[in-house]
Amino acid sequence: MKFQILKLIIWPKSQGFAPQIVPFELGKVNVITGASRTGKSAIIPIIDYCLASSDCFIPIDTIRDYVSWYGVLIQTEHEQILISRKVPNGNKVSNEFYLSRGSIVSIPPLIEEPNEKSDGIKHILNVIASVPYFSLNGGEDEKESYQARLGFRDLMALVFQNQDIVANQNILFYKTHAHEHRERLRNWFPFILGAENIDVLTARQRLQFVEKRLNQLKKEFDKVKNVSASWMANMLGHLKVAHEYGILVEEVSDETDPDDLLVLAKQIFENIPEYSNTKLDNIESANKEVVELEIEEERISIEIGLMKKRLNDVKRLKSGFLGYGDSQRKRADRLHISQWLESVAIDSQACPACGSSEHPKSRSELPKVIAAFKKYEDQSRSVAEIPTSFSREEERIKLDLQNLLDEKEKLQRRFDLLIARDKSAQEEFQRKKNMFLFLGHLKASIETFERLVDGGDLQEQISILETEYSELIKKVDHGKVLQRIDNATAIISQRILEHLKTLDVEDKYRKIAPKFSVKDLNISVLSNDEHWHFLAEVGSASNWVSFHIALMCSLQEYFLEHEPSCVPSFVIFDQPSQVYFPKLKRIDPDVDYDPEYDNEDISAVKSMFKTIAKSVVAKKGAWQCIVLDHADSDIYGDIEGIYEVVEWRNGKKLIPEEWYS
Repeated sequence: MKFQILKLIIWPKSQGFAPQIVPFELGKVNVITGASRTGKSAIIPIIDYCLASSDCFIPIDTIRDYVSWYGVLIQTEHEQILISRKVPNGNKVSNEFYLSRGSIVSIPPLIEEPNEKSDGIKHILNVIASVPYFSLNGGEDEKESYQARLGFRDLMALVFQNQDIVANQNILFYKTHAHEHRERLRNWFPFILGAENIDVLTARQRLQFVEKRLNQLKKEFDKVKNVSASWMANMLGHLKVAHEYGILVEEVSDETDPDDLLVLAKQIFENIPEYSNTKLDNIESANKEVVELEIEEERISIEIGLMKKRLNDVKRLKSGFLGYGDSQRKRADRLHISQWLESVAIDSQACPACGSSEHPKSRSELPKVIAAFKKYEDQSRSVAEIPTSFSREEERIKLDLQNLLDEKEKLQRRFDLLIARDKSAQEEFQRKKNMFLFLGHLKASIETFERLVDGGDLQEQISILETEYSELIKKVDHGKVLQRIDNATAIISQRILEHLKTLDVEDKYRKIAPKFSVKDLNISVLSNDEHWHFLAEVGSASNWVSFHIALMCSLQEYFLEHEPSCVPSFVIFDQPSQVYFPKLKRIDPDVDYDPEYDNEDISAVKSMFKTIAKSVVAKKGAWQCIVLDHADSDIYGDIEGIYEVVEWRNGKKLIPEEWYS
């Protein structure tokens, strides 16, 4: 996902000063070099804070006391986005944001009023990253931490390597020292790597519902079957009593088939004499209840119809949106009319329509036409952002529809029983009172007995759900997902090995590829005794920082080669050279050979910059790296792909001295 840093902006508390703007180059290794206590290590916390972090690790005092707002200007595939956030109030992070979006965004000299809040910023970032709108357990409760939905905020673990992490042998990723963040990242890593996509996650969500529903129906069916023997005896008793009353001619026994028992029971109600001693009050009461049930059924039926229409509308809208977006994007990419007109305007003085160069306004009107086509092309490309909320809405409607169907089924059963009771109340019998009660009981029991005989709707529902379950199991095939994870980690591990060959590690780590584990969020290496060990068991901080750099470069390369990816295309390293503490300046720059400069530590630090720059250049600037370090241009100055942003030394700092002096 194209998501790179264009500028870091800090607005002073005093309106007498202009904002401090730190510009970055897209698609390069941007280096901020400087002495200690100049603000380098505040860069990651500031960017993290602007990207809607729920906490703030920006250093206290100077960097907070003389600042009113922090901001970061982002470049995405289709636009620039300025996200600014007010300074924290003591220990409380601010919920006041200022957001500006457009093809080109200007930095305001002063932010007077916020126009967005934290939830809104998170939603915008989630849409840009196209992360799923549901959790791994099938719900949307973001408070279910380990299985909660993946958010843009979780992806910050893959782009920030602060001073505590960059050379850490126990933790590879930002903020994963917290168990909750670590587990959520670990659970979502298959999706991040592309081993799972939204279709698989949607199918898994549906599978959880189907499995739950299937178990519920099977338990209900088993419960019904468990009482079938007693119902069989009960029905036999009913029919024998009917035979005694003379309303059933055939005799029944324990050997009579259940289907035959059901047929005989139904025949009883086809031949009974018409007689009723039911009072009018009872009939009116029953009729009133029937009317109420009919009204309720009509309401549910209307809701079902509306729900089905809504489901069809969502499907058609989704399909139409995809089709329209593809056609518009292809049309804009294929034609490039604005570019053609610009080239015509530059290369020729003639009108592109008729070839004449005598039009008095030919030079003034053509830019207007070009601007109109550019606007159309930008709008066409913007259609490429397809909201993933379609999948969420579709699944939600299906669940609501199923609930309405279940509710209607229950209502229908009540209605049928009530009609049966009402009909019995209006029939007049010429038998004794006990015969009348018997017939009413028998009629109410037939439906239940019928379900016992053939399983009724339960078996049909179970069969339908079992078929759907089998199809969903194929789609979410866990074995195939594991295979895709293994393939992805194998590619990443091999790339780590390639980068280690140019970094300062022991020779043995340059020969056999390490293992990157999604399950453990760790790297394992092969020891001399042919056993695999985690990075924590490897000695030397120079090894640790090299593995971190190699991993982050490898991940960015992998994500770029397996688009679409939800991971931002930038990485920030904070002082990766800290494990060396070399003499970073030449003692005498006029001397060709300086033994104090040309030593192992200097070479090791230089290899870091070379490795990162090589990765960025190889991907033609598709990802961006920012390095915050004491090392200066004497080390990286001759390396291709590196851009020195600023040098903070001799009083020059992130927060200008005039702001507080």
